[in-house]
Amino acid sequence: MVEEGNPHHYFVATQDQNLSVKVKKKPGIPLMFIIQNTIVLDKPSPKTIAFVKAVESGQLVSVHEKESIKQLKQEQGLVKNPEQRRRKKRKKISGPNPLSCLKKKKKTEDTKSPASKKKRKRIRIRNRSTSKVLSEKQNAEG
Repeated sequence: MVEEGNPHHYFVATQDQNLSVKVKKKPGIPLMFIIQNTIVLDKPSPKTIAFVKAVESGQLVSVHEKESIKQLKQEQGLVKNPEQRRRKKRKKISGPNPLSCLKKKKKTEDTKSPASKKKRKRIRIRNRSTSKVLSEKQNAEG
């Protein structure tokens, strides 16, 4: 299952030391084991790390290839000069949000009316008290 190089990206979980040693010899196979009711993923083996570095270096573009790409771009006219680059447009500074600002209160001149005329405070006379007063007056007269 894992002899051909783990094409299905399987993880191997084992407690067997002999099997774990064999799995560590093959690159690209993650190894798991159990310690006190906890599943632990083992760190990558040195073979796996070396294999990954080799793959990464193979994917990188070499210096010679970079120079040839530059020359081909110049021949085709695809090279952009720094003068041709457009500057990013800056956003103009705007004022504050009008909805978040309080409106200024207008000063009114009506509040400065003359204080000489004051409203009289009316005293409310209840109906019960007036009827009592009237009945007492009638009794006193009669």
